[in-house]
Amino acid sequence: MKRIVLICMMALAAAGAWAQDSLTAFKAGFESFAADMAATLSYNATIGNDWSDAYIGQLPRFGVGLAVGFTAVPAESLKAFFNSIDETMPTELEKIGLPIPAAALSAKIGGIILPFDLGVKAMVLPPEATGALSAQGIAADYKLFGGNVRVGLIKEGLLLPDLSFGAGYNRLMGSVNVPLDIPDQSYTFTAGTNRSLRVSDPDLQLDWTTDSFDFTLQVSKKVLFLRPFAGLGYSMGTSTVGGGLAAKMYYDNDTSSLGDEVLVTSAEVAAIKQALADAGQPVPEISADGFLFSATNADPVLRLYGGLSLNLFFLNLDLQGIYVPKTKGLGANAMIRVQL
Repeated sequence: MKRIVLICMMALAAAGAWAQDSLTAFKAGFESFAADMAATLSYNATIGNDWSDAYIGQLPRFGVGLAVGFTAVPAESLKAFFNSIDETMPTELEKIGLPIPAAALSAKIGGIILPFDLGVKAMVLPPEATGALSAQGIAADYKLFGGNVRVGLIKEGLLLPDLSFGAGYNRLMGSVNVPLDIPDQSYTFTAGTNRSLRVSDPDLQLDWTTDSFDFTLQVSKKVLFLRPFAGLGYSMGTSTVGGGLAAKMYYDNDTSSLGDEVLVTSAEVAAIKQALADAGQPVPEISADGFLFSATNADPVLRLYGGLSLNLFFLNLDLQGIYVPKTKGLGANAMIRVQL
């Protein structure tokens, strides 16, 4: 997991090391990345919703399992970002894009009378994972909650497949803080007099929130101990990604006199924001501990998904691939579960 997190941070680390002269440049570089990540999160949050069975059947049918996987910010979107900061895109990102990890514990139970099932899911980063990341200097958090219902439209028979319509809600929250090991970052701006803002020994800070409603149409058919499946998914909601540099900040009212540089406290924040606004610079969320920019995406996302399940008595292993036609984004996940 450490490797996945570090790869995910490479894009923003490049922006942090490059944007030396203007917060405008940092803002443009970050928002290019964040807008694409926000769009990806709307279907990243659906992990655990789609089981290989179009629906599992009526009560007393039930199942519980663990799903892990990723969705990727498309490589083409990343190319524009890296070109804008005069950096070469890392080879790890060229094939599938920027991977955003996902995981969920998921459970479903069959309905009564009508052909439907109810599902719930949740995932919180366990202490063992946070401890392992903390040992590498990385602070991370991940929370996912959701529920869905799937209604059987066609019941599986000798020739007919199962066909279902599903609807669900997902809430995803996460954050990561990674040491950059880069020099102090200085941002200069002018508003009557020269001024500068220096970020000392910065860490990269990234956080995200997604609220999405997801609708699916899925078909599946059991063939001996295998179950191929395919579906259409439509996610709509709002995703917000925020990021920037977390560190001690120093403010200089006049760059020609370094002795005027002072450690930023909450008392100076309002004056710095006003100075940035007077200079025509973007005004981020500033505190005594650093600054953040954010990007929001509310565009609906249509995805195609499908895969194959191996069924051995009550044990099931699902392998699933995801494709988003609009962005050519990719994703994949695997689930192992007990199902009766």
